[in-house]
Amino acid sequence: MKIKSVYFFTPLKSKLLTTLTSNINQNMSTPFRKIKSTLTPYLLCFLLALTSCDKKELKIGETAIIPLPAELIEGDGHFIINDKTTVSVNNQEQQTIATNFFKKFETASGWIPEISINNEQADIIFYTEKSLNPEAYELVVNTGGIHIKSASGAGFFYAMETIGQLLPTTFYSKEKQTNTIWGIPAVTIKDEPAFKWRGYMLDVSRHFFTKEEVKDAIDFMAEVKLNRFHWHLSDDNGWRIEIKKYPKLTEIGAWRVNQNDKDENTSNWWGRPTQQPGEKATYGGFYTQDDIKEIVAYAKARYIEIIPEIDMPGHSLAAIASYPEISCSTGPFYVGTGGVVRNNTYCPGKEVTFEFVENVLGEVMDLFPFDYMHIGGDECNKEAWEVDLDCQLRMKEENLADTHELQSYFVKRVEKIVNTHGKNMIGWDEILEGGLAPNATVMSWRGEKGGIAAARQGHDVIMTPSRYCYFDLKQGDDDLEPNLGYAYSFLKDTYNYKIISDSLTTEQGKHVLGLQGNLWTESLRNWSQITYMTFPRLYAVAENGWTSQADKNWDGFTNRLLNQFKRLDQKGERYATSAYNARIYHTGQKNGSIEIALKTEVNGMDIYYTLDGTEPSLTSIKYKNPFYIQNTTTLKATTFYKEEQIGNISEKTFPIHKAVGAKVVYNTPKITGAKETNKLIDLNFGKLNRGDRNWQNIRGNLDVDLIFEKLTDIQSLEVTSLRFTNSSVYVPKYIEIYGSKDGKTFTKLGEIKQLEASHTQGRNKVKSTIAFKKTQVKAIKVKAKSVNPIPEGHRRAGNASLILIDELIVF
Repeated sequence: MKIKSVYFFTPLKSKLLTTLTSNINQNMSTPFRKIKSTLTPYLLCFLLALTSCDKKELKIGETAIIPLPAELIEGDGHFIINDKTTVSVNNQEQQTIATNFFKKFETASGWIPEISINNEQADIIFYTEKSLNPEAYELVVNTGGIHIKSASGAGFFYAMETIGQLLPTTFYSKEKQTNTIWGIPAVTIKDEPAFKWRGYMLDVSRHFFTKEEVKDAIDFMAEVKLNRFHWHLSDDNGWRIEIKKYPKLTEIGAWRVNQNDKDENTSNWWGRPTQQPGEKATYGGFYTQDDIKEIVAYAKARYIEIIPEIDMPGHSLAAIASYPEISCSTGPFYVGTGGVVRNNTYCPGKEVTFEFVENVLGEVMDLFPFDYMHIGGDECNKEAWEVDLDCQLRMKEENLADTHELQSYFVKRVEKIVNTHGKNMIGWDEILEGGLAPNATVMSWRGEKGGIAAARQGHDVIMTPSRYCYFDLKQGDDDLEPNLGYAYSFLKDTYNYKIISDSLTTEQGKHVLGLQGNLWTESLRNWSQITYMTFPRLYAVAENGWTSQADKNWDGFTNRLLNQFKRLDQKGERYATSAYNARIYHTGQKNGSIEIALKTEVNGMDIYYTLDGTEPSLTSIKYKNPFYIQNTTTLKATTFYKEEQIGNISEKTFPIHKAVGAKVVYNTPKITGAKETNKLIDLNFGKLNRGDRNWQNIRGNLDVDLIFEKLTDIQSLEVTSLRFTNSSVYVPKYIEIYGSKDGKTFTKLGEIKQLEASHTQGRNKVKSTIAFKKTQVKAIKVKAKSVNPIPEGHRRAGNASLILIDELIVF
């Protein structure tokens, strides 16, 4: 969508301009009256041109609003906001809303419209209409002015955010634009949300984000009418909130040893070295209670309520490192540098634990005025409880059958603490295990099953299943995305997710409060990564929570999203175009060629590509149907919409090598998934995905022969291995290649030793190349040594590793 622009000349502070503007604006004195001005804005522009000396540009925005309003009717013409525009409100709350919004004009143009109370002659008028539903609003824009109706401050706030989206996207530039005249397209909107819970969660435990960055997150929530900010404030990797009764929580628990240097390269959250005695913890931070109060007030002014989360009884190593007496295990304890699964759980057998919980939650709840307190409750490792004497005694005293019931006992006691403070408790769906606390609200993240079960029991539910609502998951092709996240949550899946399951009755469905997008930050350590993973999926969550299921339309959404991208560009925010990018699919053929197919998640994109390594453009080859390549090729592709480039450039090199067609003989006895005996030379290359079937799984060491049809000159071997150490997949310790002219007697041609690489944990692909003197062979033998056992300190220590290789590339 393009901004409409009209150039004309105006005088500075022209008396004629003032007179004519006043004449037009005074014609609108009653709500929603159609303006019949004797001088239209276009005639005004013409008259001004006669007396002008400064070139000005009129820019008019688009009606590409997200979330889509319940009713939107486009009109004719536009309304101009300038330094003579006046605004009328009914009360102080509305005045604050208007003032906060129109302050943006000071940044954009250097002036702010005049705001007053009960001025019926104003250009922009707020009307309180008590008959409207909470959060609903009505907005009319025509050539003479703007009228807004709502029953609540939230409704007026949302109406102003809609006006913000109706403004040209350049309005959000960081540079002042004194020569721009701002036009808002004529439109009539009636709007209200489908769900009352429209949330976004930010995890600040894994990586600390500043007070100003948290405010940025609240701002981009407000722009799309989200109203619940879930703030994940504690976990194994950092305690982020000042608790005056327990100062060690921030003195110790807020800091960890910095092990971030390999995040981008190896994504090694689960493979970081732990803190050692004597090492200084310097990475982290926390929010003071004054910081919390400031952020709560900031959110409140944007009609966003904040739900704090203090994770318990698991995910609690930062608290345990600060106060070891609440643990079942013996120390020493250190704040986790990365993924933690053991000895990170509160001890429910000790009364000191509940004293700690009550005191901590008391201070937290006093800081947050909203009705909810989130206590986590997920992924609790109960190993220590099985052997801890205090836990076993507690189970005996309370007649608890197992540690699941012990967790339920813990959660129910915590709920009583929360309820005593006049709050409702929220927990992840694991709190269903062993019996749900009486008044608990459930956040369903492990799919929909937990949420459905809770709703059937009469409990309120917030749906946030990971496949649809987890922003830390990948949103595009494994090999074309940054090495952030794991698994997948595609934009289309997020948008099309049906919040209330068909399996629920109408009454049960009423317990589904709404949905929430969650951003866990294990792999995200800076703000550009935060925004990249958030946008555009936040827009999909916002529209899913606000717009009725019947009114949603994928194609309409993705078209409107292009205007949001322009707004993000003006702000300088990083975002993902993954759904618009060309995805590259390939299939190796028996004749030694590769079939290539190009697709996009978004409909209506034109794909252009090159095969010579040059950048694709509108003059490149336009993709129509799958095609074949016969030789080693670097493919580059991108997408266009209405001749404007939308997607990033997708690039992949396909090596068509000399081993294609050779006979494969596996000397290794433990090959898994090897029904295709030519899997290592079939021109099907594995992606950064443990489940990609193009990887050859080898248990133990690799020993394989490739027998050529005739004597062949070779001089290199390239092997790509998958590193996925969380699933025991490791890079080989070394790789050797042998050559034979008769297929019987082999001589070593070369080797590569990679002990350090083989002992590095993480999730990425590793290319190993062995170059040697050109040699004529009839057969080659390739050997690779696996890591066995997996070293101490690794997550799967003591087990044998797997080797995953996609292709033996021979040149």
